[in-house]
Amino acid sequence: METQVNDENLDKYYDRKIVTAIVGLRVEISEVESIATAILHENNVEDVFVVTGEFDILVKVRFPAYTEFQKYILTKLSKIQGVKDSKTMMVIGIKKENRRIFVE
Repeated sequence: METQVNDENLDKYYDRKIVTAIVGLRVEISEVESIATAILHENNVEDVFVVTGEFDILVKVRFPAYTEFQKYILTKLSKIQGVKDSKTMMVIGIKKENRRIFVE
């Protein structure tokens, strides 16, 4: 069962928290390299992966506030020529990152 989350709930959840998300992009195949290259130069983008499967590109981003993340998705990422669709997966907990384990 999928739970519908609205922006107000996300604003409350991420209040004073760093926002980390993985964004899956479906893009025009002929534009994969140019889109990946354009995205990797963004300040809040930590990782860019060209992948096979459901998405063509996976992007890991980190923002100091949810509203900044939302603005990036709506005004930058979704406006890149060749991006057909995206799906955002919000990170709600980190167990291991950059070879560092956060729980034992």
